[in-house]
Amino acid sequence: MTKLLGFSLILTAALVCSAQRIRDWKARSAALEAFCEMLSQLRGILEVQAPPMPELLDALSRCSGGAAERFVKQLCQAMDRLGAVSFQTLWLEALADTAKDVGEDARHALETLGSVLGRYDLDTQLSAVDACLRVLRRQQEQLREKAPQSGRLTLGIMLSAAALLGILLM
Repeated sequence: MTKLLGFSLILTAALVCSAQRIRDWKARSAALEAFCEMLSQLRGILEVQAPPMPELLDALSRCSGGAAERFVKQLCQAMDRLGAVSFQTLWLEALADTAKDVGEDARHALETLGSVLGRYDLDTQLSAVDACLRVLRRQQEQLREKAPQSGRLTLGIMLSAAALLGILLM
């Protein structure tokens, strides 16, 4: 009886680990999607109006969602420190707190964008937004392609390892 209980606990642990891994992929996909939407909005607002940064961030906070919304709102709240601290520093701090799920390449692209926004001419800023958007969309597409097969593979490996461990323990 205790062996059967132990075996079921091992299988449950494998299922929980697999589910957590799949949940992490979904969170990354959702974060990338939110930042892509925010960057599209940013590009549109810059291209049409080119408002000052506080107005730009305010407009973005109203039309963003998910991780990007948290990022923009934190950046808006930090704008009162602008002058004592550079915009790039405020941008990096907000990214560190809110963009943990986007992945290394996407985070680097977003960090690079923060060094350009508000500092250079409009065309340079738009080019930087486009470059960042390309990186994030590429990451999102790769994740979208890999996630289904990786999810099945993770589940299969975890359950196989749990079954093997259960057989060895019995």
